[in-house]
Amino acid sequence: MKEKLRLVKNLLEKRKARHKEHRFVVEGPHLVEEAGDLVSFAVYSERLPILEKLQKKGIDCYKVSREQFADVSEVETPQGILAVVKEKKYELKDVLKDSNPLVVFCVGVQDPGNLGTIIRTADAVGASGVVLSRGTVDLYNSKVIRSTMGSLFHLPIVQVEDASEAIEYLKGRKIRMIATDNKAEKDYFSAEYKGPSAILVGNEGAGLEKGIADLADEAVKIPMPGKAESLNVGISTAVVLYEAYRQRKYGR
Repeated sequence: MKEKLRLVKNLLEKRKARHKEHRFVVEGPHLVEEAGDLVSFAVYSERLPILEKLQKKGIDCYKVSREQFADVSEVETPQGILAVVKEKKYELKDVLKDSNPLVVFCVGVQDPGNLGTIIRTADAVGASGVVLSRGTVDLYNSKVIRSTMGSLFHLPIVQVEDASEAIEYLKGRKIRMIATDNKAEKDYFSAEYKGPSAILVGNEGAGLEKGIADLADEAVKIPMPGKAESLNVGISTAVVLYEAYRQRKYGR
């Protein structure tokens, strides 16, 4: 049992361990259920309804004391169950399976809460996938996982090394690249999202680096007539995604 808990702790604390094992940790009944057949094993301190489902699937479930569970839990109020989950690998072609793809492409998004919000919103609007370039916060960071509320299991999320190469791949497949840039001349609701599109979003402070922004077909901004200097990237992405959804459902 100590070995299992040590693995859990390693996966929670070390990105390198997650990458080596191709596994990560989810905590709480909702996320464990969302992980479905990707669960390797579960650790619990409370007898919860989800345990029966896991055991019926032949998944090993290990009972520990509340103290042992609290020692590995990363939430303020532990929910009594966590699971080690297998990473599911996707490729760029997987975000293009819809007949009219809508993709979010994140370049250097650093805040776990922002990335979680982006993934959750992409899921909510029925986007066909999310692409994460190198330099973006680790998808399997526990704060990112909690922020997605299970949405990371609902749509393809592709991690790429070279953002430029990935953008060129998508453009080569007739995906229109729309960059978000608060210095752009065009407002986001003036752009066309009805056809195959990818929304490029960048780092919270620096935005999209020039070399990446230059690869976009057009750039858009969110107008802010009030006194706020900026919106965080999670909210900005949500605003643009819902305009894309509106156009696709109701037209211009």
